[in-house]
Amino acid sequence: MFKLATLLLCCWVSLSAGRLTVSGRDFYYNGQKVFLSGVNIAWNSYGYDFGNGQYAANSKSTLESWLTRIDANGGNSVRMWLHVDGANTPAFDSNGYVTGPDNTGTMISDMRSFLDFAQSKNLMVIFVLWNGAERPQEKALNLLYDYSKLQTYIDNALKPMVTALGNHPALAAWEIMNEPEGLVLNNQYNSDACFDTTPLKDTGAGFAYTNVPMQNILTFVNWQADAIKQVNSACLVTVGSWSEHAQTDSKAQSRNYYKDSCLKAAGNRNSGKLDFYQMHTYSNEDGQGNQYWNPDAPFKVTGSSYGLDKPLVVGEFASVCSEGDDIGNMFQYVYDNGYQGAWSWHYLEQGKCTDSQEAQNFGMTRIKDQNGNAGAVTFPL
Repeated sequence: MFKLATLLLCCWVSLSAGRLTVSGRDFYYNGQKVFLSGVNIAWNSYGYDFGNGQYAANSKSTLESWLTRIDANGGNSVRMWLHVDGANTPAFDSNGYVTGPDNTGTMISDMRSFLDFAQSKNLMVIFVLWNGAERPQEKALNLLYDYSKLQTYIDNALKPMVTALGNHPALAAWEIMNEPEGLVLNNQYNSDACFDTTPLKDTGAGFAYTNVPMQNILTFVNWQADAIKQVNSACLVTVGSWSEHAQTDSKAQSRNYYKDSCLKAAGNRNSGKLDFYQMHTYSNEDGQGNQYWNPDAPFKVTGSSYGLDKPLVVGEFASVCSEGDDIGNMFQYVYDNGYQGAWSWHYLEQGKCTDSQEAQNFGMTRIKDQNGNAGAVTFPL
C-alpha cells in the first residue's frame, strides 16, 4: 500500500509540474496545444516592482489584484518587466560590475511570490529582463559594450535567477529585452547582413537615440540566451521587437536579425537562440489625425506570411492605436490568422497607446473559451 501511494504521488507530481514548450510553430503545455492570451502588465512601479524590498512594500497587493482580474476575464499569460533600465536592479558595484540580482537579497523571493500567485490563477509569466524602448541607465547601457561586465551580470544575477525559478510551472519564458531596436544605430551599413541596419532606414528604429551597433545588441541577446539554456535547457527565450521590420526576411524594409544564424554570428554562443518570436504593432498617424497600419503589420497579414519557423506572438497592441479596430476583434484576428499569442498593452493604463483595463478584459473574454486550430486558451497549470 505504501509503495502504491508513493507511486500515485509521484505520478501526480509529474502531471502537475508542467511547463510551456515549443514544437514547430506551436506552443504546448503538458502536451496540449495552447494559445497565449493575456496582457502586458507591464509594471506597477517602473523598474521598482521587484528586488530591494520593493515588491512587498509597493507592488504585491496591486499586482495580485490585477492577476486575479486577468484570470477572471480569461487570460492565461502576462508579460512582466524586471530590471527595465537598471536603476533599481541588478546590484552594481562602483565600477559597473554586477554583484547580484539586487542589493538586499529579495529579488528572487519577490519573483517567486509573483509566480506562485500567478500559478494559483492559472496564469503564465513572461519575465522581461531589460527595456530598449528608452535610454537605460549608463551602468546598464555599458553591459552592451563591456562584455566583462555583461558576464558578471550573467554569472551573478541571471544564472542565480534561472537556477532558482527556471522550473516554476508558471514561468512561460525569459525575454532578454523589450524593443532593443530602440537602442540601435540605424541605417548603418555592414558587410555582414546580420549587422547591417540599412533595411531599417525610414522605419523609425533607433528611437531611444543611443546608437548601439546591431552586433552589440545581438551579442547581448546571444550571451544571455545561452546562459539561460546552460542553466536550464527547457526554459524558453524570446525578444520583443518593436515591429515586424526586425523579425522577418519576407517583407519590404525588414530583416530577421534574431534568427539563429545572426545571433550566433554576433556572440558565437551556440545555445544563445530564441524559442519564439514576438512582434509589437501600433498604427501610424497621418497629418490629419487618421490612423493606419503598415501594410505588413500583423493585423494586415497572416502569421505564416512572415516565413518564420518558430511560434510568433503579437506581443503588444492596443485598439486606441489601430485603424479603429474593436479590441475583441483584434484578439480574435490574432487567434484566427496563424499567430500563437496575443498580449494587449497595458494593464497600468498609462500612456498614449494603452487600452483601458475594461477594454483589455473584453478582448481576453472574447476568445477565452476557444480551442480551435490555434490551440486551447483555457488550461490548468
